[in-house]
Amino acid sequence: MRYQKMRPLFGFIVFLILIVLGREWTFGQLLQAGYTDYISRITLGIVINLIIVAVSYYGIQHFELKQLSGLSQTLLQQPKYLLFPLYIALLNVVFIDKIPQDNLWINLLLLICYCLSIGWSEELSIRGFLQSYTIKYFVDSKKQLIVSVLVVALIFGVMHLLKFDKGIYGEVSQVLYATFIGFMFGVLLLVTKRLTPLIIVHALIDFAAKIDDMGAPLDKTSESYSLSAAVFITLLVLPCFIYGWYLTKKIKWPSVVSIHS
Repeated sequence: MRYQKMRPLFGFIVFLILIVLGREWTFGQLLQAGYTDYISRITLGIVINLIIVAVSYYGIQHFELKQLSGLSQTLLQQPKYLLFPLYIALLNVVFIDKIPQDNLWINLLLLICYCLSIGWSEELSIRGFLQSYTIKYFVDSKKQLIVSVLVVALIFGVMHLLKFDKGIYGEVSQVLYATFIGFMFGVLLLVTKRLTPLIIVHALIDFAAKIDDMGAPLDKTSESYSLSAAVFITLLVLPCFIYGWYLTKKIKWPSVVSIHS
């Protein structure tokens, strides 16, 4: 019986991995064909994200996860706790390089659409479906609840290994970066009971991180991180994990039980 409950979860994880691998393969094909422009890269990313959104929403509907995933009409709870995640967006603003001015407004509009698609696809798939499905079918206590949020956040972090373009230190820091933020977002969903604000915050973080990369060609290479740079980035984002752990005390376990029972 438990294996039958695991199958949709494994299937969805495999789908996410395959579609991201498919995106990287398509990027490679575009490179070979000579399409290295920013518009091609961003448009492909938006299309892939919309596919993830559609499949994730179908899964949420099919397994009756709307309330647990924060997509019901439940009022936003404790909105003040959504202020801290903006810390990451502000950090990205601090480290912004010079913003490219070529085709500024077109690239800016594309970037906004792209970041919104990232926010929707990643939050709907990871927090909306994976986390909610895990809680509904495998969680029987608050301790198990916290563990499930952490495991889903780790899956989110490991999925950021797929590009392997930042060196060993950069890859490890990227996994920790995504895991810490993912854990915080996962707990925030259970505390605030709404997914849309997390999508907006997620999009803002990505926008601040990517704005100085506007117009970059598809064949732009990433630099490997030094050990000191990787440690520095990890320490900067560690407060997100600590904040998420603090917020676990705000989760009302009986109310979560009533949602998925």
